[in-house]
Amino acid sequence: MSSSSETASPKRVGFFGILLAFTGFAVLLAILQAVGGSEASDPRGEERLAARTEIQQAQTQLVEQIGLADEGKTAAIFKKTSATLSQKKPTKSAQVVPGSPTQLKMAAEEAAKVAPAAAPATDAAPAPAAEAPAPAN
Repeated sequence: MSSSSETASPKRVGFFGILLAFTGFAVLLAILQAVGGSEASDPRGEERLAARTEIQQAQTQLVEQIGLADEGKTAAIFKKTSATLSQKKPTKSAQVVPGSPTQLKMAAEEAAKVAPAAAPATDAAPAPAAEAPAPAN
C-alpha cells in the first residue's frame, strides 16, 4: 500500500508547475537577449546629455558667484547663518494643521459666526389653498 505522503498533493504540483513556468520564461528571456541583445538607445540621448552638461556648468558658475565653491567660505557662511537663526526667538506659526485641536476650534468658531439667521416671524396665517376646479363632464 502506498501512503498519502508518497502521492503528490495538488498544492505541491501547482507550486512546482508555477516554478517551472517562471524558470522557462527566464531561460527564454536569456536566449532572446543573447541573440538580439543590442542595447536600446535613446534617440534624444545626445541632446539630453548636452542639456545636462549645460545645466551643470550654469550651477557651478552660480555657486562660484555666491562664494560657496570654497569649503572654508562655505563653513563660515553656514556657521554665521546658524548663529543668526539660533539668536532668533521662536514665534507662533500661523499655519494650522488640518484635524488638529486648533483647527477644530477655529472651525467651530467660524461656524458660530456664520450661523443661519432666524426665520422671519410671520403674523399672518398662510393663505388657504385654492379650490380645485370641478371636473368637466
